[in-house]
Amino acid sequence: MCPQVILTDRDLALMKAIEVVFPNSINLLCRFHINKNVGAKCKQHVVNDLQKTIDTLWMEVVWASDEVEYGQRLHQLEQARVDYSGFINYVKDTWLTPHRHRFVGAWINRVLHLGNTTTNRVESAHWKLKQMLGNSIGDMVKCWEAMNNNLRLQLGNIRASFQKSFYEVEHAHVSPFYCYLRGSVSRAALRRIAEELLRVDYVGTNRQICGCTLRTSYGLPCACELGRYRVGGIPIPIDVVHVHWRKLTMEVELEIGEDDGSEVDMTAAMDELWRRFRSLDVIGKRALRSRVCELAYPTMTTLCPPPEKIKTKGGVKKKGKKPADYDVYRDPSYHEYVDKASQSSQRQSQPSQTSKKIKLSKKQPQFIVQFPNHIRSYIEDVVNVESDGNCGFRVIASLHGYGEDGWPMVRRELGLEIIDKDRSTLYDKLFSNRLSAVRESLMIESFGSQPPEKWMSLPDMGYLIANRYNVVLVCLGNPCITFFPMTSSHSPNVSIYCIGFVNQNHWVQVNMKEGFPLPPVTLDWKKFRSHIATTWMLGFVGRMQHWQLLTPVLA
Repeated sequence: MCPQVILTDRDLALMKAIEVVFPNSINLLCRFHINKNVGAKCKQHVVNDLQKTIDTLWMEVVWASDEVEYGQRLHQLEQARVDYSGFINYVKDTWLTPHRHRFVGAWINRVLHLGNTTTNRVESAHWKLKQMLGNSIGDMVKCWEAMNNNLRLQLGNIRASFQKSFYEVEHAHVSPFYCYLRGSVSRAALRRIAEELLRVDYVGTNRQICGCTLRTSYGLPCACELGRYRVGGIPIPIDVVHVHWRKLTMEVELEIGEDDGSEVDMTAAMDELWRRFRSLDVIGKRALRSRVCELAYPTMTTLCPPPEKIKTKGGVKKKGKKPADYDVYRDPSYHEYVDKASQSSQRQSQPSQTSKKIKLSKKQPQFIVQFPNHIRSYIEDVVNVESDGNCGFRVIASLHGYGEDGWPMVRRELGLEIIDKDRSTLYDKLFSNRLSAVRESLMIESFGSQPPEKWMSLPDMGYLIANRYNVVLVCLGNPCITFFPMTSSHSPNVSIYCIGFVNQNHWVQVNMKEGFPLPPVTLDWKKFRSHIATTWMLGFVGRMQHWQLLTPVLA
């Protein structure tokens, strides 16, 4: 197998040999050494005040993304340095004219170089080896030991990076958009994908605007690809990532035709795992089982919510009067007594400007006045989201742990819910002749603002959300409604998602206090729910009766 890309310095003899021995390989030149040479020539021909400007213009030429931009940047460099023909002639004759296709972005972005555009990695390894050798007078044994130690250190660092890619998850990669890639793809690749994902907002799915540089040069999904996955609410498939970024082991790959099954057979390893499992005590078995589950179920977590909400605010209540200037009772330090006495004496020496204390009222959450009076005292906060026609799905994504930008995932999962074979009969009866319209409202073709027919509407979406995520959905609006799952039984640790409809066209997330009253369910829920779903009403009967008691008082 011949290498696709070979990266060298501008050694003409070596470059000629590569053309003969590897005629199908692409020979790139090290950008780092080219820039160093150009910078040195710039210092010889250009005055100090203009050297920084020349360096900037040169870098713009090197990083030009296409041939049109390359021509424009080169013209700017020529115009800026019209008085320094020696420098311009050197740049053109030595680098640009014969070798621009080997290091300028407009050309090498079409080559699958996987991010290798300099020989710094080899130079660094060579420097480390020379540090271990110390001098050039050692014998064969000393040289062998130095090389062996150098390789062992490099392999240790590589294996450590593999382990980080297996087990460590960065905050930017928590989204379910990366669920197929976490633990299976290098973290360096995930960082580049996360950076590319930022371009989706203005690139969309347009290939012309995207340029597809990340796909052609790194073997990773580019912005237009990510845009298509995001519009469809599909997690990034692992098959679209080049195998280079998926190789998280130092084992040698098998050549074609050599795979007889023995190299990938796990029978002996599984037998040893079972033998070790049976020999452990209960604590050891739990620890080993936890590690195996992490590998077998990478998208699941062993974490679970506490059985009861834990009060985390406020200090421990103690008898006696608390000091006025401390929110939590404790014995002040010596310097605090001194500071307090000093401040007191200063206040006594200065005349008071006002004898009345102004008590500031606590700021009310946004939009709270648009909700019924009897429920406002139970609202802790109202969280607003972007109003782009996807606001309802943004709220559900945020409540479900996807983050606000996970709204395409919610659209896709609700689309899968409505065609689920196990509930097809339910939705045929529930939506009747509106089934196709409800399904179409979940499908979008592009980013940006969505028309009203693509907005989240209740009660239709309420049934889908409650069934898909097995949660209780509470809507505060006009009217206020509760949606229970229609095909499952009551669960004591169920999550309650509360959303609010404001301004007659916008959805927001409403954070409620524990045990808040629940509004009534719809007539269609009572009509079409399964028999076991009745337990939801029984489980929340007290909170629903509380709502009924509050409503007529203030009616």
